[in-house]
Amino acid sequence: MQKKLRFAGWVLAALTLIAPALGGELQSKERADIDARALAAPPEVEKSTKALAAYLTHDLHTEREKIRAIYRWITDRIEYDVDAYLAGKLSKMNASEVLTKRQSVCDGFATLFADLSHEAGLEVKTIEGFAKGYVGQGTHHFDKPNHMWNAIQVDGEWRMIDATWGAGYVVDGKYKKVLSEAFFMVPPEQLVFSHFPKDDSWQLQHTPHLSQKEFEALPEVKTTFFNNEISALAAWETLSNPDFAGYFVQTYEQPYHLASVQKAPLAYNLKPARTYQFRIRSDTFEKMAVAQTGTWLEMEKQDNAYSLDLQSQIPGQLLVLGKAFGSETYTAILGYEVKP
Repeated sequence: MQKKLRFAGWVLAALTLIAPALGGELQSKERADIDARALAAPPEVEKSTKALAAYLTHDLHTEREKIRAIYRWITDRIEYDVDAYLAGKLSKMNASEVLTKRQSVCDGFATLFADLSHEAGLEVKTIEGFAKGYVGQGTHHFDKPNHMWNAIQVDGEWRMIDATWGAGYVVDGKYKKVLSEAFFMVPPEQLVFSHFPKDDSWQLQHTPHLSQKEFEALPEVKTTFFNNEISALAAWETLSNPDFAGYFVQTYEQPYHLASVQKAPLAYNLKPARTYQFRIRSDTFEKMAVAQTGTWLEMEKQDNAYSLDLQSQIPGQLLVLGKAFGSETYTAILGYEVKP
C-alpha cells in the first residue's frame, strides 16, 4: 500500500489560504466562441508567432480570453512527438520550428505557448520539473526532470497551463489527441498533485511547499479526477483526514463538465454505517443513482442538481452513475469500495 503522508497538521492550517477561483471565469459560450475563432486561423497567420498571436487575440480584451485562444490553438494544431520521446531524441525546438513541424515533445509545447503569450503582452514563465504518469511512466521516483509546462499571470494571480497534456495523452505507445480542460488555467494547489517544479520558487501553491520526496509520495490523481470539477481544496482536505487510506475516489473518462461534483467523499474507501453526502450538478443527465450489489438508490433531483445521503452496510464496490437524456444506459462517474 502506498505510504501514508503525515500532512494533517500543516494542511489543515493552510486550507484557508488557498486562493479562491478567479472572478470572471470564462463561461461555456465564451469558451466556445473563442475556440471557434482560434481553430479558424488561416494558414498565412500560422507561419510566425507574431502574426499568429495577433490573429488569436484580435478583439479579445481580457487576459483569460487571450490565454484561452492561445491554449486552444496549440492543443488543436500541435501533436506530441511520441517517436522522438521513445527514441530519446529530445533536442530543443524553438517556437518557429514547432510551428513548421506541428509536432514536438513538452519543451516545444511550453516554448510555443510562452512565445505566443509574450507576443500577446502576457506575463508567462516556462517551468521545468517532474510530472507523474508522463507518457505512461508508472514510477513516482524521479532522478531528473522529465517535463515542462507554463505558469501565467491572470489578474495578478498565477495560474498553471500544461498545453502538452491539454492536447492529448499517450496510451500503449500511441498518441491520442483529446482536449483536456484539466490543465487550462488551473490553480497551483491542483497541479501540484501531478507536477513538481525543479525550482522551488515556482511552487506557487498556498499550502506549504513540498519536498520532492513528499511530492513523490502524494496519492495518484488521474486527469479524470479534476474533469468532474472536484476542487483542489476538497482534495487537500481529504488528504489531511486521519482515516485517509492513500487512494482517492476512482473517476472515469468522461467529457469535461459532464458532472460537477459539489460534495462527495473523495477517499476511495468508505466505512460501513457512516453517512456520506452526495451533491452533483449536471445539465446532461436525466437521472443519477448509486448502485451496489443488489441495491439501487435513485438520487433526488431538483432542477439540474442531484443529491443523496448514503449509509451503506454492504461491503464491496459502490458506483455513482448517470443516465443522459435520450440514453438507455447509465455511465459510471465515481467509484468506491465499502470496507471496514
